[in-house]
Amino acid sequence: MTSTRAALVIDALSPALAAGATRSWTDAEGGAQLRCCLRHSRPGERIALVAVTPEGPRGAYRETGPVFLHADGCPGRSGTGFPDDFRDRERVFRAYDTTGSITGGDVVPPGDGHEEAARRLLDRPEVAFVQVRNVVHGCYVLTIRRS
Repeated sequence: MTSTRAALVIDALSPALAAGATRSWTDAEGGAQLRCCLRHSRPGERIALVAVTPEGPRGAYRETGPVFLHADGCPGRSGTGFPDDFRDRERVFRAYDTTGSITGGDVVPPGDGHEEAARRLLDRPEVAFVQVRNVVHGCYVLTIRRS
């Protein structure tokens, strides 16, 4: 059954967070998951590795971890919906309530089911937002909310 609920809002991280980078470099190969514009880096772009604590989860559920951002500013996202560059691998979708506590989640396979997985979780009245993370390392990817 496909949800017909309101559109989803996909939150990227602020490129200003790159000011706290532990290191930055010119990416020779490309392919790093940039959390400021929600796409893969391109060869020759300067990127930064930054420890971030995304907004939302609270208490023991609040995590700090590494992410890649543009090192020298970013124009931001150019699209809407779940980023095409981030559909290439399995993801964990964690659902949180308004107190910032985890209320469940799903493992979502690569492909085109990301919006539907987010809607399924956000259709539950107790879920306020969903954080998407990488499966293996648990790194933060993005946050999804109801519009």
